[in-house]
Amino acid sequence: MTTTLFDSVSDWDTASAQAELLRRAAAQGIKPFASLEDFVGDPEMIADFDIDEFLSQVRDDRDRNATRSLD
Repeated sequence: MTTTLFDSVSDWDTASAQAELLRRAAAQGIKPFASLEDFVGDPEMIADFDIDEFLSQVRDDRDRNATRSLD
């Protein structure tokens, strides 16, 4: 038996939601990443970027938010 992407309502809903998401992103000027080069930042903006400091801040914020949700 051959099946297609739209054999079930769930598949149709998923495809419709994805199409809507892509349409909205395109309307806002958001483009998908097509290659690794798309992930490269502007050298002037990232020259002094400290990834360890950034990750530390993310962990601190995550931990702070987790503590708040327990209160």
